[in-house]
Amino acid sequence: MLMVLAASTGAFAQYEAQVPDDMMNLEYALKADSMGRKILVDKGSYATAIELFKRSSTIYRRLNGNTDGNYVNAMALLAKSYVRNEQVKDAIKVTEKLLGDLESQKQTSDYAIILDNLSFYYAMANETAKALEASKEVLKICENADMPDDDLTSILIHAAENYSAMNEHAEAIRLQLRALDRIHQAYGLGSEKYIEELKYLQQYYEKDGQASKASKTAETIESLEKPGGGVRPVEELSSVEDCTYHRGDAYWCAEYFLTHSLSATNAIQAGQYVTTWCIKTDELNIEIDDCHMKCIGDCPTELNAYMCGCVILGQSNHVKKLTREMERQAMVWTVRHYNHNRNILVKTSPEMDKLNEYLEKGTLEEHLLELLPDKENVEPATK
Repeated sequence: MLMVLAASTGAFAQYEAQVPDDMMNLEYALKADSMGRKILVDKGSYATAIELFKRSSTIYRRLNGNTDGNYVNAMALLAKSYVRNEQVKDAIKVTEKLLGDLESQKQTSDYAIILDNLSFYYAMANETAKALEASKEVLKICENADMPDDDLTSILIHAAENYSAMNEHAEAIRLQLRALDRIHQAYGLGSEKYIEELKYLQQYYEKDGQASKASKTAETIESLEKPGGGVRPVEELSSVEDCTYHRGDAYWCAEYFLTHSLSATNAIQAGQYVTTWCIKTDELNIEIDDCHMKCIGDCPTELNAYMCGCVILGQSNHVKKLTREMERQAMVWTVRHYNHNRNILVKTSPEMDKLNEYLEKGTLEEHLLELLPDKENVEPATK
């Protein structure tokens, strides 16, 4: 790996921009950066994005050196732009150069993430041996580096793919199982991400000659892909630790409950799961006072819907206690749920009917400002 990096740094001039002296400033670099990022988001002209990131990375490096954070990010985005423009070999050269610049930071999470990107680009270019070599180095760094959760999951997935490509299927299975466990905890068994990666596990089992496990995995996939297939039994939530492990399942069930009719398969069970999770978890404190009851009234189903909204907002914003603004958003979702399900509810309430009228008039958010006025109550979530 190091020999490859050293060889690639000498012929890098083509990846730098000719920047006039009057543009050699941070303001211009930041503007070029912003324009390039917008193109990537909007899926615009990737060739234009390439030129913009060439300029910004060149300016950052000349102003602040080749370990500057802005330079590193611009180079990573330059490589991504090359990939989007179907110039994978150029993405590889840029990333190899960047890793050479960061040689002194080899044991950091940032270095590992960039090296993982390189492994992915190698795999795209069918350089499977190099891809696996890079993944192995990344995994070694991850043993001691403090890696962000999603990045570590991606690293495990890429490594599994690279091991499988080199016919080391047993190791691919081990890494994929680790990744799936992390996805389960973060997003839930019913999430598209979990099901997608479960399909890769099935392939690895098949390639490893484990037909029985491949068949069972296929059955699990089929079950999870059915409507409400990701709804879990409330019995698995018997402790605080269980709730921590199943936070992703609670999030998925909350989304399922709010976005489906109460008559949908397992919708009621999804709501019950969320309620149980909210009662037993120490990760979220949901405040229900007179202000909230003036909104919901005596309507248990919509109290459940409100708790679902709180789970989604609490986890999405990584807070233990919601702000009033978040509570109002949860209440908006609750009223919409009531609106969609009123005709099949066992019990309605005058309070919810009134809010439903405001919803239909388009003035619900304004009215909720009166019912749920602002207050300061944010607490960080326990990770």
